Amino acid sequence: MGYSFIAKLAQLAGTVCSAIDSVEFETPALESIYAFGTRIQFADGTVVSCQFWRLVQSGRPIVSVFDHRQRYGLPVPVDAIRVLREALLGERVLGASMNGVTADLRFEFVGGAVLEVFNFTAFEIWQVAFADGTGELSNYVLDHRHS
Repeated sequence: MGYSFIAKLAQLAGTVCSAIDSVEFETPALESIYAFGTRIQFADGTVVSCQFWRLVQSGRPIVSVFDHRQRYGLPVPVDAIRVLREALLGERVLGASMNGVTADLRFEFVGGAVLEVFNFTAFEIWQVAFADGTGELSNYVLDHRHS
């Protein structure tokens, strides 16, 4: 029998967020939101590569990928990746889970920060790669053979 993606994801509890990077894509996108992705690494070697995410702290949204590089009348554009780094680097995961209907991911951290990673379409919007070589793409994870 194969592994359980949801069980492996839950095993991130206790692991520390060790790196967060913006990944610029080589091919220019028609829409700026598709011009880059976000790569989140954990101390156990797990890597989450994603397109759409939101950071929640103290029960309210703080920043999302949609805010990145927006000015909103501010003197400088919002650097959402920097805000995400400041909130999560070195923080320990309390729990990691997946919504079984939408395949959205949720990472809860010590200190109350929550990272929500969204799966809006049937395309490859996020990928989780575990250190042992197993993992999933968002468009396949709802296949019950992997849940």
